Amino acid sequence: MKYKTSQQGATLIVVLIILLFMTIIGTLAIRQSLVSLNIATNGQAQQLMLQSSDAAIFQVEDSTQLSRYGYSDSLLGYPSKTENIGKEIVFCYRGTQSNFFDFSKISVMEWLDGDAAPTGTTLGSEGYCSVGSTSNDFTSGRQAVMTQVTIQFVNSESSQPFENALLGTDTQTTKLPENQKAIIHAVSLMPTLSSASDDSINTCLSKRMSNPVAPSGVVATGTATQTVSQCLAALNVPFTTQVTDYNYTFNISTEQTATAAAG
Repeated sequence: MKYKTSQQGATLIVVLIILLFMTIIGTLAIRQSLVSLNIATNGQAQQLMLQSSDAAIFQVEDSTQLSRYGYSDSLLGYPSKTENIGKEIVFCYRGTQSNFFDFSKISVMEWLDGDAAPTGTTLGSEGYCSVGSTSNDFTSGRQAVMTQVTIQFVNSESSQPFENALLGTDTQTTKLPENQKAIIHAVSLMPTLSSASDDSINTCLSKRMSNPVAPSGVVATGTATQTVSQCLAALNVPFTTQVTDYNYTFNISTEQTATAAAG
């Protein structure tokens, strides 16, 4: 009897130790599962955003858009005009819309001489994707990904004489238009995977340029030169940015041809 009395509580201690080890092992297993789930979710999110950006860029490359290159109310014609060089034409790739491009639903981001920051109110705000409870600016009915596209024509400076000229042509004789360079940014984001406020995300989309260039002599404000991508990154919003450079050239046999090199 004395022996049994000296052993009271030993079994309880052993059981508690076993429970402690089981709890630790279970916690580690749950943590590992969460890490694996996050990796899988991030991989799927990246894939969805890349696909959305590709789909938007493919629409820009469509032959219908290229055939209207010379029209001032077209996707590529408006920003290619001399007075619009450097401006960014912005539109939201809304997957539910019947027509991919509607000129009445574009916006313009531009940096005017003398201004300390870009402005995007010239043609209204219809072109910017908007995050909110009533937003219908997603690329599909899943309402997971938004894609905002900007088209900007820039002055192209050739490093070599006749670098962009077509072989066998003379611009003075044929009167062909000068070749032009365009930069297209497709920014896809997933607001639902971010803790940032809707207003903060909308500020990135409607107050920032994808390729800001301050006019000569302008002293930019603190965030004026911040790009859309940099703004989203600062908010920890999941996003991808695809940049494509295009050289638009003209020849005699067809109205125009376009060659693109991904940036």
